[in-house]
Amino acid sequence: MVRLEHVLETIEDPLLIAQDRNFPTRECYYRAASELELPISAYLKVVVERGWHPARVVTAYPVDRPHRSEVLVWRREQ
Repeated sequence: MVRLEHVLETIEDPLLIAQDRNFPTRECYYRAASELELPISAYLKVVVERGWHPARVVTAYPVDRPHRSEVLVWRREQ
């Protein structure tokens, strides 16, 4: 089960950030599920709306991989 602390950890320390493919004011934060000790798909994806002040979380859900049509904005150095 995805909890609020998982969402916050993903936003605070993402593996990568991508531009949402359909909404230019939204960013997609990804974190490996294994880093969050979640027994789900490979990543937790958190969509953040930057068009508001303060920014707002739109949704969060598990995914197998980042969407290939999203544009990479930032990646954590390994």
